[in-house]
Formats: sequence, structure tokens, C-alpha cells
Amino acid sequence: MHNLLILSRESEEYRTLIEEAHLPGLSIFTEPNPGIDILFGETGLIKNVLASLPALTWAQTTSAGVEALMDPSLRRDYMLTNARDVFGRLMSEYVFGYLLNHERGMFSRFADQQAKHWNHTKPGVLYGKTLGLLGVGSIGVELARTAKFFGMNVHGYTRGGKSSTDVDLYFHGQDILKFASGLDYLVSVLPNTPATKKIVNPDVLNALPRHALFMNVGRGSTVDEPALVAALNEHKIA
Repeated sequence: MHNLLILSRESEEYRTLIEEAHLPGLSIFTEPNPGIDILFGETGLIKNVLASLPALTWAQTTSAGVEALMDPSLRRDYMLTNARDVFGRLMSEYVFGYLLNHERGMFSRFADQQAKHWNHTKPGVLYGKTLGLLGVGSIGVELARTAKFFGMNVHGYTRGGKSSTDVDLYFHGQDILKFASGLDYLVSVLPNTPATKKIVNPDVLNALPRHALFMNVGRGSTVDEPALVAALNEHKIA
């Protein structure tokens, strides 16, 4: 028999889904007790109860990021797993919603419509534009696939191999400035690691064409925020 603790703002929804799976030998709880050996939930909530669960052997997070649980002062005598390979389609819709709005000016056109002002300026298109993916993991692969649907060129910057046939051109290592210089859109989907910290720095931002749009759906630590603010204030990027 295993005792599962669910710690989430959607605990009851998760509980219903798990109960519908009819998993054998599993008792489900939403409040901590010393007998809990499996923990499922949000990293911040997990962090708060680790010390009170002596029987814990496995913790599964609801997110891809687990930085909150990497604190050296926290216990490490259990298996920690994260959520991955499940966010690609959702993130792709999120990113392309904003890219389409940028090209079509949907928000401003809606405001014009409400004001009974008919804007006859020609909107932009995604077709033929170049999308740069800073990181080509599972989310990047899905973004590349969607970009191809819109007829875009796709460039990828990664430390790994060629993980997607939808990426037309790969860049590695010292080629990051060359990668940035040919883009209409730069989308970062990088995790928080020592190698990615502030990888979007002044050099990368200065290498982008002035019309380029930068969008970060990865970790905030990958962006040099003062440099980004300066680039925006100086109109170096869109």
C-alpha cells in the first residue's frame, strides 16, 4: 500500500483523475501525515513539507522546473521527477497567439473597431519570416513544427544534436551571435542552468535586427533583464 499526498491549487481535480485511473494499493491524501511515501504537487508546496514526511521516497512535480527543490539545505534522500514532454502544444499555441497578434495587430484593430475607426493599414504575415529557437527541446520541437505550418524559416540554437527535422538551420557554441543576426523572431525556451544564465545578454540583443521581436517562454534567469530594458528603451529590438 502506498500513500500519495497531492499538494496543488487543483488538488481535488488531480484527486478525481487519479481515482478514475483505479490504481491498486494507493491511498490519496491532501493533507500531510507521517505515512506519506509519494508526493505529487507544486514545487513551492513540496518544499514546505519535505521535513515533515519521514517516509517519503518519491516526489513528482507538476512543472518542468524544480529549482525550488535544489536548495542544498533540503533533504535529498528521495527520488525527484518532473513533468516534461507535455507542454509543447500548449506553449506552441501560446507563442503563436502572440506572434500572430504582433503581425496582425489584433489588439489595436479591435480597439479601432470599438471606436468605429477602420484601420486600413496592411497587416504583416508570418509566412517567409525567420523564427529562431533558443533551445530545441520538446517545446522547441513543437514550435518548429507549428512554424512550418505557417511557412516560416526555422533556425535553432542548441548544445545538443539535431532534434527536429523542421529546423532548417542549426547553430551551436560560439555561433550564437550569427544565429541571432538573421532572425525576425527570437523565442527562448531554455531551462535554468549555469550554462544558460543570462545567455540573452547585450551582445545577443545587439545582434538581433531592429525589427526583431524577442519572446521568452523559458526561465527568467536566462535573460539579462537590464540589458533587455536598455535594448527596448533604445529601440534596438521591436
